[in-house]
Amino acid sequence: MRRAAAILALLLLAVVPATAGALTVNEVAREVRCPTCNTPLDVSSSPAAADMKQYIAERIDRGWDKQRIIDGLVAEFGEGVLATPAKSGFDLVAWLVPGLAVLAGIVAIGILAWTWSRRRAAATPAAPPPPTAEEARRLDDELRRLG
Repeated sequence: MRRAAAILALLLLAVVPATAGALTVNEVAREVRCPTCNTPLDVSSSPAAADMKQYIAERIDRGWDKQRIIDGLVAEFGEGVLATPAKSGFDLVAWLVPGLAVLAGIVAIGILAWTWSRRRAAATPAAPPPPTAEEARRLDDELRRLG
């Protein structure tokens, strides 16, 4: 009985890693968009999306890897089917512009902060001059009279 349980446990351990690495339709569907509704394929319910999911399932059954399936979808529907733009050619702009915009914003904030701090230092009034001997005498007289 124990021996059978141990063999069953070993068989299950051997099967689990094999199924854990298996490619699923949703793994591929997250990488592409539906050509009719332009939503991610894994959440789209259009007829075109259903056809594409069927295409993906058939290719997985044939043993195709993820990139080969995506390449087949791109060949059939064009570059617009990709969920993220390619990192080459003109599409590289879509990857670079956000980073450059953030960098420009950080630089602009730094320059503005430096400029404002310089303005504030220049706008701070200088300390008043000390009172003259006559002003000091009058102040003392007034304080004696009040006190």
